[in-house]
Amino acid sequence: MTAQQINYSNFFETTLDGNVGASDTNLTLSAAPTTNGTNAIEAPFYLVINPDNAKREVILVTAFSGVTMSTVERDKEGRHSPDIGHTDGDIVRMAVVGEMFEDLHDQLTSGTLELTNKTLTSPVLNTGVSGTAVLDEDTLSSNSATKLATQQSIKAYVDSGATTMANKILKDYAETENALGTTSGTTLSINLALGNCATVTLAHNIDDIDFTNVPTDFATLTLVVTQDGTGSRTMDIDEITVNADAHQTAKTAGGAGLTLSTAASAVDILTFLFVDETPYLFSQLAFA
Repeated sequence: MTAQQINYSNFFETTLDGNVGASDTNLTLSAAPTTNGTNAIEAPFYLVINPDNAKREVILVTAFSGVTMSTVERDKEGRHSPDIGHTDGDIVRMAVVGEMFEDLHDQLTSGTLELTNKTLTSPVLNTGVSGTAVLDEDTLSSNSATKLATQQSIKAYVDSGATTMANKILKDYAETENALGTTSGTTLSINLALGNCATVTLAHNIDDIDFTNVPTDFATLTLVVTQDGTGSRTMDIDEITVNADAHQTAKTAGGAGLTLSTAASAVDILTFLFVDETPYLFSQLAFA
């Protein structure tokens, strides 16, 4: 059989309109085949002539227009030898025949059966997918190119915070701004979980800096500091708290400390490097 998709309509039945010779490859029906009594069915499809008697013949229609079956393959069962003819008025019915299943089998075995824009809603497919092609591995460590990961294992991997990246090239990326706004007091609180790039406008002298959620081995924070309209605000780096470890002094080059720009609206950029929760400070001052 040919690997092909066959169309089918329930309960279509008509009669021949004219005699059909033994070798004819086209025939005329009294009514055109439809899918629902109104809409035309598309070829190819099987028809059975004289389905209820010994002259039964299964034919394959591969092209037609209206009631004219213009391209017909005769006797698909190989039932008649010699070939037979049929008479005007003989019954023609669309029925499920074995050739349809043989075509489907050939589609499956040849790999030509396609699913396009289909929604699979079987509860077996939705909840019962398992076996050697599916891997439930929370660490995703096996690096398989032939297995699917379960939703549970992907979620567990993401939730675990496994974010190590090696030998990666990042292009066209952005970082989240940790916008601290304008200070409302002398303590500046910075939560690294909200981002590693922060901005603040100083309306007060800062006596304490409180860092939280700092990774315990290595981390950085870039802080853009803007003086308010008054200016001359200061920032004390001798009273720094890192993850509740209070009263540290940020280490600076040569122990020079930090003196911010004093002009109103001046912009300084401070980079804090945390090594084992110890803060190191690099400053670039007086941006214009």
